[in-house]
Parts: sequence; C-alpha cells; structure tokens
Amino acid sequence: MQVSEIMVKNVAALSPEDTVAKAYSLMVDRSIHQVPVVAEEDEEGGGKYVGMVFVKGLLARNVPALSKLKSYVANTATLSPDDDVEKAARLVIGSGNRALPVVEKDTGRLAGIVSETDIAQTADFGGATVDEVMSGAIVIEEDTPLADAVAKMRRYNISRLPVINKDGVLRGVMSILDAASILATPTERTSRSAAISGGKAKVKGEVKVKDIARRAVSVERGTRLNELADFFKKSEEVVVVGDGRPMGIVTPKDALELILPKKGDATIHMAHLEDQQERREIEEQLQKFLKKIQGKLGDVQSVVVYADKHKTRKYSVRCRLITAKGVINAHAVGYDPISAAKELIKRLDRQIKADHTQKVKGRKQRGSARRAPQEE
Repeated sequence: MQVSEIMVKNVAALSPEDTVAKAYSLMVDRSIHQVPVVAEEDEEGGGKYVGMVFVKGLLARNVPALSKLKSYVANTATLSPDDDVEKAARLVIGSGNRALPVVEKDTGRLAGIVSETDIAQTADFGGATVDEVMSGAIVIEEDTPLADAVAKMRRYNISRLPVINKDGVLRGVMSILDAASILATPTERTSRSAAISGGKAKVKGEVKVKDIARRAVSVERGTRLNELADFFKKSEEVVVVGDGRPMGIVTPKDALELILPKKGDATIHMAHLEDQQERREIEEQLQKFLKKIQGKLGDVQSVVVYADKHKTRKYSVRCRLITAKGVINAHAVGYDPISAAKELIKRLDRQIKADHTQKVKGRKQRGSARRAPQEE
C-alpha cells in the first residue's frame, strides 16, 4: 500500500508570516498537534513545503502569541506519495512526530499529510494486546491547577495525562493541546467536558484540570490492539484501566512500535537526535546494556529512544524498551545527550533488577507453598 492511498489531502497549512496565535487557533479547532508551513500557497491550499510548527515546542518556549511562525519552523523528514506505508511507519517512529508531510518530489509542493493514526488503521497487530505496548500512566488529579499539570508534562516530557478524582478513578484525559486552548486564549472559556465539570474557567490562573479535561476513551487490560482502530479515530490515546483506575496509556505510535521491522537482535530506533556521532555512542551504550540484561527480561524486541533539548539547555531522553512480556519505560535528564543516556541506562538497570528480584521472590514463595505439608 502506498502513502497516497492513506494520506489526508485537505491539509490545513499556514505561511511563515502567520502568527503563533493563528497556529494555536488552527491546532485547537482541528485537534492537531502540528501544522505544516508552506510558501507560495496556491488556490488548493498547497504550496512549497517549508517545515512544521508544533504546539509542544511553542508552549515549551513560551512563544508570544503575536510572533511570526517563520522563527519557529522546524525541519522534518518528508514522505512522497509513492512511498510505501512501511516506510511511513519507520519515519514516523524515527522522527518522534505524530504526523509527517507528503511532498511531491519534483515541485516540493505539499501534497498531503500522514499521521500515526492513519498508518495504524492499516496495520494488523495479530493477537497482541494493550498490555504489550502500553506506557505506565502518569496521572493528575482533576482539581490540580492547569499550570501544575503543564509543568508535570514538561518534567516527564510527555504530552498527555489521565485525569483522576481523589479516589484514583479515571475522570477524563488532558493533553498539551487542551492546555494550549487556554494558555493561548486570555478570554473566558466554557469547560470542554460537561461530564467532568459544568463550570467555566474564568482566567488562566484559576483554571483547573477538570475545566479542560476531555472524556477519556478507555479499555480493560487484555484488549487486543486490533480492536483499537475505531477508538483511535475518535481519540489520540486510549487509557487502559483496571477497576476504573488508569493502568497505562496506548497511542497509535505505541502500537506501531510493536510491528517495526526486526533484524534478528533487538533493534534500536532513535528520534530527535541529529548528531550522528552522539547517535552512535548512545546506540553502543544501549547495545552493551542489552547484552548485560540478557536473560532477565526474556525477548527484547526493540528499543525506542526520544531525545529532546529544552530551553534550560538540558536534554531529556525517554526510552521504551519493548519486550515479549510488556514495555519498560524510563526517563532521564542531562546537560548533553550522552550524559542523559547514561543516566537513562542506570535507571533502566535499577528498574529491571527490581522487577527481576520481585519475580524471583514470587517463584520462591510459590515453590515453598507447594512444598509445605498439607494440614490434616
């Protein structure tokens, strides 16, 4: 299947001279996290592709709403209409972005856009379940101030949070895009989820998470990934619950990571890191680590690493280590990608040792219980 068969052709695009406020408005209205920027827009809304602006990046840098986009356009990988969907999946994972532009080779004109959701709709995940790919749920209470929720997303370098009540029960979900709808708009706004809150958010300083949280799409543990296709059409994430409490989150990208091409040994995929020397060094460190832990986790299928630079001049590195029995997540910060990656490996090692020790204790306890004499 080719990219041209699944791409969205009616693309919302902006020009370098448009403002950040206009970008926020467009992203909120269309529920998208990125907008392509084109020059020389034509009558069909297309034009020569320049780059992309991302809501996460704009908010992280506290960009003034009246600033022009030309100073914040990011270069991205591109697809062509005749590329196959497998290549699109690899590039989406490798870029770390939710969507990539489809650009005509000869003209450089923006022809469409392909998102992780579009690709996931074409995939067959076999008998795989949400338990195999879900990330652990980092949650936020519904009465938490919005500013604290945004700070938490930045601290963990994530884009969404399940919203819970004081009893830990799932009440909704919020994303960085939901936050942008308030942070970029100083006027009074009505709550987006009557099921969570029926009131109004007066000013930014008074906004609480429940004022902007959306109704969450949730499934139970053990649900097959193939059953999530319709859910992903309605929501950018699915919350995995147990007894009504968030246990994890699955996004289309999480599901796609499971079907990345395998090359025998565990494959390392890296995103957001342009320096090739740093990529090689981090990959070497990870390969050594994977050999060290061999036998403690079973089958390690792939490792996906996302590196991001922040305005504090620090780097954060996130890792999803995908095994046959589930996903292990870790996050670390450093003053350069190499030091951040080393700290990441230390955290992975501690987590894996703790999990391995717990499993060994569990086996010993079960063995002792079987050997114990039966009471008369």
